[in-house]
Amino acid sequence: MTDELSQGEIDTLLYESGVGVLALTDGAEAYSIPESFGYDGEKVYFQFVYTADSKKMRFLETTETATLTVYDEHPAKSVLIQGPIEVVPGKDETKAATAIAENASIPTLNVYTETTPEEFTMDYYRLEPTAISGRQFSAFTPTPDDQ
Repeated sequence: MTDELSQGEIDTLLYESGVGVLALTDGAEAYSIPESFGYDGEKVYFQFVYTADSKKMRFLETTETATLTVYDEHPAKSVLIQGPIEVVPGKDETKAATAIAENASIPTLNVYTETTPEEFTMDYYRLEPTAISGRQFSAFTPTPDDQ
């Protein structure tokens, strides 16, 4: 059994999680990656760290609608956010940085040990939701009558 999450429950999960799985596509292949994010109650913000040959950035350029999945196991619930991802304009970078600082789970920047920090680019991006949905899953506990 599943129950729909209210907007308040969706917001709580997004504020408290700080990490999810971002799904992108090039039209033929899907590419899903864990990403830390910030949420301000309206938009989802990312600080992408990437190199010149980044698969993530290649897929980002061809994705019209991205999907971010955020979930918790206790209790089992999930939120799906869909929409386009765009570069955050300079005038909104402080807003992005604040949202990320407040609730993102930020990993070590240098995830490629053979790459030096000088080879990375860091940019803020945002996902403008066109659809948000959330569900909570009820655990099935068998009773003697179910056997």
